[in-house]
Amino acid sequence: MRLNDDVSLQARAVASAPIAKSEAVTPENISSLEAFWPVGIHADSGWLAYVVVGASGYVAFDFRYNKQRNAELLGLADDYLETAEGYYERALRPAIDNLLSAAELTVQAQMLGQSERTTFHNVRDKWLRDNERLGNAPDGFFALLKRLRSERAAARYGDGVVSISDDEMPELIAKERTMIEHAVGRTGLVAVDPSVENN
Repeated sequence: MRLNDDVSLQARAVASAPIAKSEAVTPENISSLEAFWPVGIHADSGWLAYVVVGASGYVAFDFRYNKQRNAELLGLADDYLETAEGYYERALRPAIDNLLSAAELTVQAQMLGQSERTTFHNVRDKWLRDNERLGNAPDGFFALLKRLRSERAAARYGDGVVSISDDEMPELIAKERTMIEHAVGRTGLVAVDPSVENN
């Protein structure tokens, strides 16, 4: 735990007047804070901060779970997505399988953000379906995961014919990219500094 002067914060602030490049930023030339967050704490540490700037007090907090692991999973999901995008015209089945992996990792990261862990596909599917129905995920994410899951046997194991065509892949890739962007917003994705110990 850190109190008072033991923590450093970064902030996005609104200046009350133009600030010259060499001029110090002080409470006198800040009209308000848009956001602020601590620096030098582990990505998985929850935090609550109260700051006074001028005559105004501000509160911010982030108690989301597993942010470092989420960053790793969403980075890997993005790698699978980029692989699918780069190769679907030459290797459709592996591209579909990579797109499914990206979608599953995206859901897994969001579940970890709520401290829910699973290795079961059906549990991930139910979680996404329920969250979409509750308005916590945009419409169409569950349909994308379900569609890709239905292609798994044919795409990964060559068991049957895939029903997704080359022409459909750009739209599916775009939907998965939106899915990853949504997950980044929900999980509190941060740039992880592995040298910072958990505090």
